[in-house]
Amino acid sequence: MTYAVFAAIATGMALPYLLVGAFPGLVKFLPKPGAWMETLKEVLGFVMLGTVVFLFTFLNHDWFVPTFALLIGIWAACWWIGRAQASRAGDVGFARWLQAGGIVATVGSLAFMFLGPVTSVIPWEPFSRERLTDLRQKGATVLVDFSADWCMTCKYNLATAIETSKVKNEIERNRVVPLLADWTDGSPEIKLMLESLQSKSIPVLAIFPPARSGDQPPEPIVLRDLITETQVLTAIREAGPSRAAPAEIRSASKPLPAAGH
Repeated sequence: MTYAVFAAIATGMALPYLLVGAFPGLVKFLPKPGAWMETLKEVLGFVMLGTVVFLFTFLNHDWFVPTFALLIGIWAACWWIGRAQASRAGDVGFARWLQAGGIVATVGSLAFMFLGPVTSVIPWEPFSRERLTDLRQKGATVLVDFSADWCMTCKYNLATAIETSKVKNEIERNRVVPLLADWTDGSPEIKLMLESLQSKSIPVLAIFPPARSGDQPPEPIVLRDLITETQVLTAIREAGPSRAAPAEIRSASKPLPAAGH
């Protein structure tokens, strides 16, 4: 699968060259070289720096990533001023400075809003198969979120469909125990659990209904890929409330810190 993905990417990137090589007449449809190429190169440089910001999200420093993104915003603003200086013999009008300030303010605001630490509204516990089995045997309804720091779809689901006040209230109303299966470092235990749910990738949200005394535990309700808040609420209601009292399902383990996945 990995080789097939990279082969497809390489084929796509090489396709224009292959087509022009096979049909030289297509050259007349290509844009003429000029100063616009230098501008495009510089703009795409900032796109690549945006990728660097994404890669830095793997580091465990709360404010490092948004600060780094802000620095790139300042870099872009300086570039915008520099272009005006080069084209107008050093004369930079007030409007240009205002635009540069807008670039810094926009990038900085978005960076610290979406890339900084996020307060979690749900009291997540770390996942383990032992803890899941113990909870189900005690009659608890369990919600397991399979996620990772490098999974953008997981973060989108978390912000729009899971970490919401409605889902939090439904979890509390049904005494659901939320477990976080963090697959950032490729846990073998989490991988085996995903495979038991017929999944090889994330995001996956699984809701395990409570087991009845002496009966076979019901099959989990599994939501994959992009999900909505309505789907999560429906799945929790379908699974039903925990049959055990809160004191019976309380764990000795501490909840995860109040921060996003």
